[in-house]
Amino acid sequence: MTFGECIDGARVYLATFDYDHYPDCFRQFEADVEPLFAAVTEQNCQALAAALVAELAERRSTLPRRTQKDAALQQKQVLALFLSPAARRHSEAAQLFSDQLRAMWCSEYPRNVYLAGTYEQIMKGFDANLLGLPLRKSKKR
Repeated sequence: MTFGECIDGARVYLATFDYDHYPDCFRQFEADVEPLFAAVTEQNCQALAAALVAELAERRSTLPRRTQKDAALQQKQVLALFLSPAARRHSEAAQLFSDQLRAMWCSEYPRNVYLAGTYEQIMKGFDANLLGLPLRKSKKR
């Protein structure tokens, strides 16, 4: 499996992106990319990042023209919500890879940039407060 396959495969998680489903989806994504992150070193991370940006563009180019823009948006969302946080939890080399990937993506697509965060920051983003009262939107709790 390649990074591109993991990213495109994780696009299905976006349909259920909420407080209840994100942890399970994130764990599954983390397990899928762990062997790929294990192969990342400080020496090869820039080349891997460039190859991934090219692979994602190639994967979009095979789609019908009307769906390419949506695919790019979904790929970006997976990079921001899954790949970057997983890399930050894995290793310094994986984090460097993720940072270089983000820089290349943002340079290549300046109108479609994303910020990198952590799993904890994303989970905290689900917390909502109204007048100081927590209003976590969870169907399970």
